[in-house]
Amino acid sequence: MVNVLISTYNGEKHICEQIESILVQTYQAFHIYIRDDGSTDSTWNVLQRYKTYEKITLIKGTNRGYGYSFLSLLKQAEAGDYWAFCDQDDVWDSKKLETSINKLERMPPDQPNMYFHNFELTNECLEQVGVYQNKIKGYCFRRSITECLHMGFATVMNRELRNLVLRGDIEKIPTHDWWTELVVMAFGNVYTDDQILAKHRRLDSSVSGMNIKNRLRWLKTTFQTRSDILALGHEFVCAYGDIMVDKKERNTIELFDCEKYSLVKSMKKCLYPKRWRGSIASELVCRFLMLIGRM
Repeated sequence: MVNVLISTYNGEKHICEQIESILVQTYQAFHIYIRDDGSTDSTWNVLQRYKTYEKITLIKGTNRGYGYSFLSLLKQAEAGDYWAFCDQDDVWDSKKLETSINKLERMPPDQPNMYFHNFELTNECLEQVGVYQNKIKGYCFRRSITECLHMGFATVMNRELRNLVLRGDIEKIPTHDWWTELVVMAFGNVYTDDQILAKHRRLDSSVSGMNIKNRLRWLKTTFQTRSDILALGHEFVCAYGDIMVDKKERNTIELFDCEKYSLVKSMKKCLYPKRWRGSIASELVCRFLMLIGRM
């Protein structure tokens, strides 16, 4: 069985379309958990039309942020074999779950495994504006520390990965998919599929919608405070430092385990001989933020 995990926040406009695309999946052994993260619109009222569905559990929560919201669902959904994060405003292909499970069942058993598929990028009207293709040259654990390229809404994980992910303190993890990305890149396997199995709306309000406006907002916030990367790094070392076999990877993640500014660690990150990011512009911004202790 697959547990489909949806965190909603002010998603009244598109949430039903997403739920309906899940209900018509060709693979029907699933249960949907929906946690409303303290919406201020009518999202919770809209969700009430599904309260009698046996395949759906509704949870009304307070606003804790999407990272906590998704991970709390991951923790609550104990029964089952697989877990799938799901955004509130996307639309799934009817064969998404069937394809995901077929691939996961062929991966090494008893290891932390994650499936990832390509997807269409669309505007609010679901008109295609691009395609996300999983061509990630040179992507590795080091790169996953500073950028998450396997977005949560396009992934499905097995029990071994789910249990490993929950070794971390969900109260201290700001983003669920980046955290999962770090864990699977350090300890598990990722199957990347070229099939397009979802339509992903890129709205101005979308967390994953890194358009120019959102990039500038992220840069401003990171410059003024500290990047979530440092919070992820610190918690990762706390949760997994003692079980990391690869000493080089452990030394690398420890550079981001700094609750206070460290000139030594900042310089080591800034002058690191290998790339942190894919594009040159992003790499330069990244190294500058590392130098001033924001990343």
